[in-house]
Amino acid sequence: MKTVVADFVIIGSGLAGSVAAYALSKFGDVLLLSKEPSTKSNSFAAQGGIAAAVGLDDAPELHQLDTLLAGGDLCDPKVVSQVTARAPEIVRWLAELGVPFNCTPSGVWKLGLEGAHSRKRILHAGGDATGRRIMETMRKAVEAIPNVVRIPRVRILSLLENSNAEVMGARGWVLNDGKEPHRFFARRATILATGGAGQLFLRTTNPTGATGDGIALGYRAGARLRNLEFVQFHPTALDVDGARGFLISEAVRGAGGVLVDENQRRIMADYPRLDLEPRDVVSRVIYTEMEKGKTIYLDGRSIQDFSLKFPTIDQVCRTLGFDPALDLLPVSPAAHFMMGGIHTDLSGQTSVPGLYATGEVACTGLHGANRLASNSLLECAVMGHALAESLHRAGDERSLFHDEACAAVRDGEEADLAEDVLIDVQEILWKTAGMVREQKTMEQGLHALRALAEEHGMSFAVETATLILQSALSRKESRGAHYRSDYPRVDGMLNGVDTEISQNRIDRVRSF
Repeated sequence: MKTVVADFVIIGSGLAGSVAAYALSKFGDVLLLSKEPSTKSNSFAAQGGIAAAVGLDDAPELHQLDTLLAGGDLCDPKVVSQVTARAPEIVRWLAELGVPFNCTPSGVWKLGLEGAHSRKRILHAGGDATGRRIMETMRKAVEAIPNVVRIPRVRILSLLENSNAEVMGARGWVLNDGKEPHRFFARRATILATGGAGQLFLRTTNPTGATGDGIALGYRAGARLRNLEFVQFHPTALDVDGARGFLISEAVRGAGGVLVDENQRRIMADYPRLDLEPRDVVSRVIYTEMEKGKTIYLDGRSIQDFSLKFPTIDQVCRTLGFDPALDLLPVSPAAHFMMGGIHTDLSGQTSVPGLYATGEVACTGLHGANRLASNSLLECAVMGHALAESLHRAGDERSLFHDEACAAVRDGEEADLAEDVLIDVQEILWKTAGMVREQKTMEQGLHALRALAEEHGMSFAVETATLILQSALSRKESRGAHYRSDYPRVDGMLNGVDTEISQNRIDRVRSF
């Protein structure tokens, strides 16, 4: 079995993993593993921007308030305060690194408005290609660092643990590199940056690799998971054969686009923020209208210079026979983002020694029950730096790697790699853990997942889907992205109370 050793082993090369690699490279050798190329990450696909209070009429405190309001009384105020306070510093760092944020002719950053933001504070790059521009910049920066080694196309099987249940790295297949798995040892920390789990749902905006692997890996290593029931559905994914799930950015509505039915009636007209209500609200309105047999459209015909502001969207729509300047675009909600994940503190530390998590796979408490638009790229960048700073302060005394430990290492529980069940998982979750949930259908979903596991083995996808349904069943209320028709109201007693799962146990934990 081949062995590779580094100070830090990072699993995942999206923005969270890339920023962590960049920041940690100052303090040791970094091994950056990826299941898919960075071009197939959620970060690369992000059309929306990155939020930061850099406008003259804005302040981090206002950004903090908007985040808390969108999060449905479930955000951790300390985390929200830290992330929003560091946001201006982070976007300036990205700009200095080379990210070409959109500017006015006078060189001032253009700031956009998105749902549930009270100020224009969204920075974009390349029109609607912000994620792509940021990831292109980060990739160049990371590739220029000699002590960061990238290994692509790695399928992680399990985490490596010593006799004290401390994580010391990972075991996995490197595709096209022999028939034996590799062991990737971490002297100081193993960092999960594996992204989300949108591909567990039939309709999703996520790339193919977002199958919840990191959540299952963390769970099997003993990490505590929180709030997996909160899955954000983006309201406006294109609903067209051949491109179902292609995201129509919230920035289109921020620029004046509106949601209408086939009679061109505005379906959000009775809501205070109109089409810029939080995503959970807009998604459920669209879902309700679709359940009545209606087709919902995004009308962006009033937006001047649509093709210049949203070149990616414009190009895809034209390829499919739509001209956004002239035509209504059929849309429907799709699974988009996991607010829950592996619970971490402000530095990315999980409940398992040696194991850290950052980005969408982590649950820091920033997003609560519903993520505020354009806070996800921000979280990746802020927490990547915070993680590196914490590990630097800890110093070499946190080292878990030595010859005796290496000899005694054991593989964690390994996943069954069967992927032919993924479509079954997608159909089960879409029907039973979608935008509207209730006890009977969720129990049916769990029964179906157990049958899949018995027949095909417990893959990461089946395990993560099971954990999502268990969390959703346990929260007997509706809050943010978690809506139950049998418990349609918020339970005030659960304000600030997280759902925590660890080793077949579900608890209620007060987060603040």
